[in-house]
Amino acid sequence: MRNILIALIILIVNSCRFEQNNKVDVCATFDKIDAKIVALINEIQVKHKSDRPFLDAFNMEQVYWVQYRDRRLRAMYPKKWDQHYRKNNGKKVFNPCKCQELLRLSERRIEDLKMYLIGGPADQQDCPSKLNE
Repeated sequence: MRNILIALIILIVNSCRFEQNNKVDVCATFDKIDAKIVALINEIQVKHKSDRPFLDAFNMEQVYWVQYRDRRLRAMYPKKWDQHYRKNNGKKVFNPCKCQELLRLSERRIEDLKMYLIGGPADQQDCPSKLNE
């Protein structure tokens, strides 16, 4: 399961690399954020290494999150990427747009993952969830 997650992440990371002069490379920023996600996932898995039911559910959560993220992009850009967006707008326009959305979604995901390490939101501190262990 973990290998599937890593393979999915590597595919997305490699599809977002590009060079552009005089602009912040949003795809490189996404790559860094994506590395933070992988590090957080590893920390969570170490913290809960003896809890197989949680790890199974957590790993599936991550698979579903990657699927959501990818489907979100497909909804935003429903036509075939290479045949439409990259052809009509060029990589220098399309890739940063795609990476910007990946970055936005990944920043949200980091906040969600951190809760498994530092605790859930204040209004859920009394809940007996894995966020509060």
